[in-house]
Amino acid sequence: MKIWVNDGLVDSSAYLQANNWPLGSGLFETLRTENGSPQFLARHMRRVLASARELSIPIPSEDVISQAIETLLVATPHEIGKLRLSFSTERFIATHEVYEEQRAPFKAIVGQNVGMTSGRQHKTFPYEARMDLLQAAIAVGCDEVILIDAEDRVLEGAVSNFAFRVDGQWRTTPITAGILPGVIRAVAIEECGVVVKDLTRSDVSTCEAAIVMSSLKLARPITSIDGRSLAIDSDVSDICSKLRQLATSH
Repeated sequence: MKIWVNDGLVDSSAYLQANNWPLGSGLFETLRTENGSPQFLARHMRRVLASARELSIPIPSEDVISQAIETLLVATPHEIGKLRLSFSTERFIATHEVYEEQRAPFKAIVGQNVGMTSGRQHKTFPYEARMDLLQAAIAVGCDEVILIDAEDRVLEGAVSNFAFRVDGQWRTTPITAGILPGVIRAVAIEECGVVVKDLTRSDVSTCEAAIVMSSLKLARPITSIDGRSLAIDSDVSDICSKLRQLATSH
């Protein structure tokens, strides 16, 4: 597997773990690519630059990052891919792997927040704690976990944001609750009428419909939460379709 490290393509063996996450610690962005084109690159870069300033992690120049992406997408082509840009005090790494998309509606469970804090969150690795949460949901036949804090407020998923339709209105949790500022979540707020509003466990238990959002999944309907069936109607289909269309145009 060829990857980009600092200023050129190299073999991955000395720089990645067995699961293809970078060694060490730092910031990262994961982008969906379609036919060699990364989606929402500018938004991802704005997010990582803001985190890098706060955490004092160096980010290469725009020219270096652009060259890395262009070279890597040619060297490792995929119809739909997962482009990961990783930044640490030691090195800049870019990888591009195939992304195997599943279009089936999601099943979700509600789980308790485990050690996540309020305030601005950053996309950091190691990422094992998040992946452990995801695997725990998968182990009981679900696809994501809806995390709830000690005050019964809705947070986010292991690797996703959510929007819930409550009393006919699409709502998503505010960043101030301590969630990651998801790129697709931001687009949903700006372009699809999703309202930022505190949500509670009760809202999750009574919502009419829900969608899961991430840069890789884009937007997909949730068919059930804790076994309770949710609506997948034209409204749900429309918001998922619009977010997908917006992604392919960026």
